[in-house]
Amino acid sequence: MFDLSTKTQVDKRFKMPELYKLIGASKEAKADAANINSVTLTNVLNSVTMNLPSDSDVKEVYIFEIELSEKTIPVLFISALDKAINFHTVFILRHYTEAMLYGAYKEYGEKNIKVGKYYSTEWVVERLIKLPLNMSSLDDIYTAIIDELIPITARKAEITKDFVARYDEILRLQKEIAKLQKLVDNEKQPKKRFELNDRLKELKKELDKLE
Repeated sequence: MFDLSTKTQVDKRFKMPELYKLIGASKEAKADAANINSVTLTNVLNSVTMNLPSDSDVKEVYIFEIELSEKTIPVLFISALDKAINFHTVFILRHYTEAMLYGAYKEYGEKNIKVGKYYSTEWVVERLIKLPLNMSSLDDIYTAIIDELIPITARKAEITKDFVARYDEILRLQKEIAKLQKLVDNEKQPKKRFELNDRLKELKKELDKLE
């Protein structure tokens, strides 16, 4: 799905029992993986394979392809696999001719990598994704990958952590605005309706700034 240099190619296909053992999969994670036909580590992006400086906060990005027998995301299995990998990841899920991107923003904590909320694209006929040419670090590459997962565009020089936080705040505001709009529509008292409407305008202004 990503248009990457052949230097990044690994194409290591795992046997599922081997992978279960490697990640210490629980019974629930194994059951969740029932619709998985194959798991392949297709690419590893690092300073050597991408010919970029090594002083990046992002050290490596692993790209996995998971072939599915049905369009059900094996959430528990992917989460277990992700937690076992101390590097950044992105998953390409495939079902015949369709594919989706799936992944979570990961950042280094004091002891290990913290896995955030998972995002995904829609199922679409597979397309080739070309990463921007003007990237100077693995951080830029990781931000570009997360950008594909999130339906807003990263701002210039916006680091991945801030980009993801901005999107999460957009989602929170959209939810609050929708809830408040219902209150406005159903409120019968003019004074209370006016107060609610003022608050609604403030939230919409906040949303506009973030978008």
